[in-house]
Amino acid sequence: MTATIERRKEVLRLAREHDLIILEDDPYYYLYYGKAERPPSYFALELEEPEVGRVLRFDSLSKILSAGIRIGFASGPKPLLQAIDRHTSASNLQTASLTQAIVYKLLASWGYEGFTAHTRKVAEFYRARRDVFERAMQTHLKGIAEWSTPQAGMFFWFKLLLSEDPNAEGDSESAIRNDAVERGVLALPGTIFLPNGQKTGFVRASFSLNSEAEIFEALKRLRQVVLDARAAEGTVSG
Repeated sequence: MTATIERRKEVLRLAREHDLIILEDDPYYYLYYGKAERPPSYFALELEEPEVGRVLRFDSLSKILSAGIRIGFASGPKPLLQAIDRHTSASNLQTASLTQAIVYKLLASWGYEGFTAHTRKVAEFYRARRDVFERAMQTHLKGIAEWSTPQAGMFFWFKLLLSEDPNAEGDSESAIRNDAVERGVLALPGTIFLPNGQKTGFVRASFSLNSEAEIFEALKRLRQVVLDARAAEGTVSG
């Protein structure tokens, strides 16, 4: 979620008030392609305050260099970083030396300007992919799904309207794991991202790999899943 600056400042205020540490896991920070200027991170906002030390930030190079790199980095209060370092040394020694050497050489060659230019190109790539996916959503799921247009990353989070009843929450679990899979469509039911197995009509789908034709075909098949669910509901009700 791309939170507003006002919301982030309020979260920081609450963290200070209730003595909390914010774990800012933000692998898609460099994949922001929204129209407005990219909002500052919690980590950056906290540095503007007199009291710091409540934000432990995590970034990933896997999303912007290569998924196989498996390298991330943390920023935050020194005591917390030292504790992470000690735990890592005891559990897995370190990230693979070869991939570290590759990344070091690449970043040293690029410099800061080269790195930021690369991330802008990657973000633009995903923006174009997002636009394709949303066109397919408009074509096949308009009226039977609800969504907000993502401003970063490589996923769409949308709600399938599996019932004619506008007040019904719906449950995407069976529709995605069974009906969609049978039609060759892979996505994640939203219950995976919610606590205690909470039911939801939401779904997460990636637009990073598939071609435009595949995306349109997948959402065409997903449309039929929704229509079948609605028809089955009408049959049961009748």
